[in-house]
Amino acid sequence: MKKIRIICLFAVCLVLSAVVLTACTPSEQPPEPANVTHTQWTVMTDTIYETTVHKYVTDKSGPKVCIVGGIHGDEVAGWTAGLDLVDLIPEWENVCGEILLIPQANILADTLHQRYPGSTDGGMYEGIEYSDINRTFPGDPEGTVTQQIAAAIADTVREFTPDYIIDLHESRHSWSTSNSLNLGDTLIHNGATSALFMLDLIDYYNSTYREEGDVAFAYNSSPPEGSFNEYFTHYFPESVVFTIETNRELNLEKRVSQQILILTALFDTIWQ
Repeated sequence: MKKIRIICLFAVCLVLSAVVLTACTPSEQPPEPANVTHTQWTVMTDTIYETTVHKYVTDKSGPKVCIVGGIHGDEVAGWTAGLDLVDLIPEWENVCGEILLIPQANILADTLHQRYPGSTDGGMYEGIEYSDINRTFPGDPEGTVTQQIAAAIADTVREFTPDYIIDLHESRHSWSTSNSLNLGDTLIHNGATSALFMLDLIDYYNSTYREEGDVAFAYNSSPPEGSFNEYFTHYFPESVVFTIETNRELNLEKRVSQQILILTALFDTIWQ
């Protein structure tokens, strides 16, 4: 039993060390604001699926964070928060390291406010068959349109090699209802590297940013097969990967605020 306890403590120390090593360099003096260079380009260029990728590089050492919204177009708070982040990130206090932001990964679905194009009509939209992109990762550049979009997003994220990977989603109802399939008000993760960090992050958000009367965010460990989360949890096993799931029963402004505040809680933790 003693040997097992020592091994467990050693594993915890390794995880904590990884988190500390990717945090911003501390200073005894009040930090000077970072200089932020913002570049952008498109993927799926010259198609109706063309979407913008934003990259922010600071002059201060720190973690590499990837944020992706709009994988499901009817989950409006996710891609709305992603679009808000375009201007918020350079102004964020203590910003450091690098950030890759794809606000609207599945931009046609976002424009249509549909889970995926044609999702309300048997998968067909204007004569083209689509499927759920979040069951399709890592995609296939030679495959269906849905597989091509997934492949373009996956290639961009892989090339960035992030330490933290977050995708912004929503569920129709809260986990606090009687139906266990509801994912609203949860953070989904399933990686060994993520586990200890995520418990602390959820506790920190609930105690610091959750407004009185709001349902507390909870842990969920079941990303579906073929999802962005499930794929990158395995592709980058040393990275923290999680999904934000807000509750679509709340008004849009509230849900967008929750998405941003959870990211704020993350940055509070890793930019110290």
